[in-house]
Amino acid sequence: MLSYILRRVLYAVPIALAVSLLCFLLVHIAPGDPVNAIVPADAPQAVVDQIRAEYGLDKPLPVQFGLWLLKVVQGDLGRSLATGRAVTDDLFVAVQNTLRLSLIAAAIGFAAGTLLGAIAGAFRGSWIDRVAVGTPPPASRCRITGSAWCWSSSSASR
Repeated sequence: MLSYILRRVLYAVPIALAVSLLCFLLVHIAPGDPVNAIVPADAPQAVVDQIRAEYGLDKPLPVQFGLWLLKVVQGDLGRSLATGRAVTDDLFVAVQNTLRLSLIAAAIGFAAGTLLGAIAGAFRGSWIDRVAVGTPPPASRCRITGSAWCWSSSSASR
């Protein structure tokens, strides 16, 4: 079992590198200049060049990727161009909110599932049992895949 886990972790390393390289290249292929997002349109070229040098955008792409990868391995995700704050701080806030929402959703799902299970057990074989047993899958589809799919599938089933 330990060799299986080790092999899977070793497979994940080149995949993570390939995905990070692909994302890095997609960001650079996208139209527009990231520096233009943080400086006014009428900024002098000297200011644009200074900001480009601060963020390392004046270096060749392989060097930029290597420096970025080195920082990521060290835990430094850099600063957000949009907010100016450290990306790790923004990420920490987002993870906290995601965990809160996940725990609340799990508690609601557990409570609803327990209630519907008790109702189905109390009215075994009746139409109430069939409704209680048939309710959770469509409800979970709505929660997982989003309201657009939920509304389209519920209106199509009528």
